[in-house]
Amino acid sequence: MAKYRNFSGFAANIRESGILTPFIFPGTMKRHASLLFLSLFAALLCGHRPLNPPPSLSGSFLGFSLMPGPNNGLVSFAIVTPLPNGQQDCQFISRNDFIRMASGVVHNEVNPTAENLFTKYAVEECGMYRDSVFNRTNFTCGVLDQLWKLRYHQGPYGGADSLGWTGATVPSTNQMNTLKGYGITNLDDFFYGENAFKLLHDMQSYAWQSRYKSG
Repeated sequence: MAKYRNFSGFAANIRESGILTPFIFPGTMKRHASLLFLSLFAALLCGHRPLNPPPSLSGSFLGFSLMPGPNNGLVSFAIVTPLPNGQQDCQFISRNDFIRMASGVVHNEVNPTAENLFTKYAVEECGMYRDSVFNRTNFTCGVLDQLWKLRYHQGPYGGADSLGWTGATVPSTNQMNTLKGYGITNLDDFFYGENAFKLLHDMQSYAWQSRYKSG
């Protein structure tokens, strides 16, 4: 897992230029090119985030961002470490690694007591399940797979579940205010620690989804 930091000035210039304005996915090749482009900048942006976590937070935490990540998904997963200067150090991980660590089945720095964080925060139907028929381990977490809907109006791959929860190409002001309640300042910030799991918990509620969509 590679670390990304100290891209502050460059990433700030990129963000201010408007290059990272969210997009609609017009075609297959453009979709993949756009995802690759944004994935690179997700890596650059992680290190410069001037977030101020609550004083009680220390150490490293599981987190995710609504920016495309190095694993070619619409969401970035990472181990987020708040730094004394207000920036963050990020180690990008895969969706499955996030599930492993949050489930407490592997020893890791973000969950040293091996507590099942999904159970702790009442995030349902998330975990690792052994498929005896195909002799493999499945990593299940439906709410993680819906995170992209918080940012986009339409997904890049089509299908019955291709519509997001925003009414335009970017979340509305009210929707951003909702997201800010979970510890972020900008759309490409990382939700991490307790705030991240509270968001996952709340997203399971159809009433919460309805309020978000109507924002």
